[in-house]
Amino acid sequence: MSRRKRPNWVNKIAEERMQILFNQAEKQFSEHPERSDRYVKLTRSISTKYNITLPHYWRGRFCKNCNKFLKPGANLRVRLSDKTISRKCLECGHVVRVPYTPKDN
Repeated sequence: MSRRKRPNWVNKIAEERMQILFNQAEKQFSEHPERSDRYVKLTRSISTKYNITLPHYWRGRFCKNCNKFLKPGANLRVRLSDKTISRKCLECGHVVRVPYTPKDN
């Protein structure tokens, strides 16, 4: 038996909710970081439920290990080496290394 595909309007509403939650997480981080973490958890659960991939600009804004909202300088350390970008969550110590090639000017 095949699964029924969700209508596009349902996915659009889910994307709007995820956008609102991430915007609120950014606003609330300085005063209430625990709320930001909760918003990230809700966003991830929505994306899982409706099978929606997160846009690339949101994927690096939370720790995939502990689901904490990340802000560089506050709870995220970013280091550049020759060919990688290292992002370390200061909450749990999880490190993500992303390869990159620097532009030659």
